[in-house]
Amino acid sequence: MGAMMLHPESREEVRQLLSQPPELNNLLDDMDIGAKRIALRDCALLASVDGDYDDSELTALRTIADSAGLSEKDLSNVLEWVSKSWIHTAKGRSLISLSIPGDENIQ
Repeated sequence: MGAMMLHPESREEVRQLLSQPPELNNLLDDMDIGAKRIALRDCALLASVDGDYDDSELTALRTIADSAGLSEKDLSNVLEWVSKSWIHTAKGRSLISLSIPGDENIQ
């Protein structure tokens, strides 16, 4: 964490949050609709990094979508957008001959 250049007090707070994360519903209660929708988008991207969504990730994404007033179809659209984003990004790297390991598996 030293490389992050966090103030020592902030570092301790981050450590606590990482070791004892708050309940998702408690976090959502303190967020407005826009923040929840941005969180859904960003969480969907983060959850997709390993190439798959596990059940707990999908449950959390559904919880966020529900809290943000979004339907299952809306969530499906977000997940489809994430998939297309990975494809688009891999294509961009291939255009400049700078593919990375795993790009060949993105379809």
